[in-house]
Amino acid sequence: MIRSGRRPEASGTVRARGARRGAGRVGASLAALLLLGGCGALSGWSAKRGASPYPQETSGTPPGPPQPLDRAATGLADALLARAGAAQQPGSGRRLALVVDPFVDRSTGDETAATRAAVARITEHVRARYPSVELRPLTAAGVADMPTVLLGSISGVTGTGAAAPADGQPRAYRMRAVLADPRTGRVLDAETALVRAEDAGTTPAPFFRDAPGWLPDPAVAAYLRTVGSRPGAAVDPIYAQGLTVGALVADGMVAYEAGRYRDALERYAEAQRLPAGDQMRVHNGLYLSTWALGRRREAEEAFARVVDFGLRQERLAVKFLFRPGSTAFVPDPAVSAPYGMWIRQIAAQTHERSACLLLTGHASPTGTAAVNDRLSRGRAEYLRARLVAQRARLRERTRAAGVGAREPLVGTGADNASDALDRRVEFAPLLCANLDAAADAVNSRAGSGAPGRVPL
Repeated sequence: MIRSGRRPEASGTVRARGARRGAGRVGASLAALLLLGGCGALSGWSAKRGASPYPQETSGTPPGPPQPLDRAATGLADALLARAGAAQQPGSGRRLALVVDPFVDRSTGDETAATRAAVARITEHVRARYPSVELRPLTAAGVADMPTVLLGSISGVTGTGAAAPADGQPRAYRMRAVLADPRTGRVLDAETALVRAEDAGTTPAPFFRDAPGWLPDPAVAAYLRTVGSRPGAAVDPIYAQGLTVGALVADGMVAYEAGRYRDALERYAEAQRLPAGDQMRVHNGLYLSTWALGRRREAEEAFARVVDFGLRQERLAVKFLFRPGSTAFVPDPAVSAPYGMWIRQIAAQTHERSACLLLTGHASPTGTAAVNDRLSRGRAEYLRARLVAQRARLRERTRAAGVGAREPLVGTGADNASDALDRRVEFAPLLCANLDAAADAVNSRAGSGAPGRVPL
């Protein structure tokens, strides 16, 4: 984690307890991310939320003041189901088979406290109020005959009709949901609501908190493109083709979070065998399950696939836990035990591809700019040194830089688990001839005034 000048909210006792909740879990409140970023199809940036590479919301801000999350979620469901004719009484002869595909945060692509709460409220509401709706679980069996799917996202907005605040933090959240018909391949309907900022918790759900890897997964990008589509538009083909894999992934997450690691491993292994199974969520699930089961060799093989997938996508993030205000990893083996293996795999695969990498540190928007700039770059330099210790040739093929808090993904400034992705180190593959100039340009933009050619 690229730590700001402010001490995190969680105490050391809380951090230690959270780190021991399950085998292989990483308490992301202090997480740093080692991100290899390229310039592929997912490299567009958000104008409002910082550096999110996912497709951003374009539906506009709904009228009226922000609502409590529960009211916004049920309002979306009512509007969509009423227009779909699902408000009919039992005995009318018409039933709507419906599956809810978990909503995600549009900036990170993760499920969060807010997206999970919205889905739980929608599910409860539909079961209680719509007897003509056959609400199915998101499992491979549940989507076998391609029922209607409800999917959605939450994204921050910095203004609600007034001028954007100077700090750039979200003042409300836009929740959008769509009904999609996989049989016809069309989006049936869409609805948007505005949610109060205090109700939209951005803390990652347990699976995403524990997952070692993060990147803008093409499968998640396809999901978000579908959510952003207008009624009558085509469902993104990558999303449609991966619906069964998505169901297995969701089922695996439920099993993993319940401590049923063998069941989780079976779901992820089944997903991996399918044509659309080459996804970060699948590779993360295989790693988390095998690590939790104590299968260290299989876990390293699974982590190697996480790295390989990221390098093929030209973007990879791996979460590391640092001491507060330090460039050293936490000494707790319950947390940092796999770090040596992670670094070994990253260094080996980077070396094999003969890549040149620019490491750029990031910070959350708390503390002074000078502290954030210095610490963000220090963390990047530390990770660079660890890679070079594994593969000496990476000394000439890597550089370190820091941009402080200028490019947040979440942007809340909470400085805890909810905005862990803002405290990351990015690795960008570049032409070796351009590496020094790129490092100097990043450091100059950050105002550090220091060259990027840092000796080790």
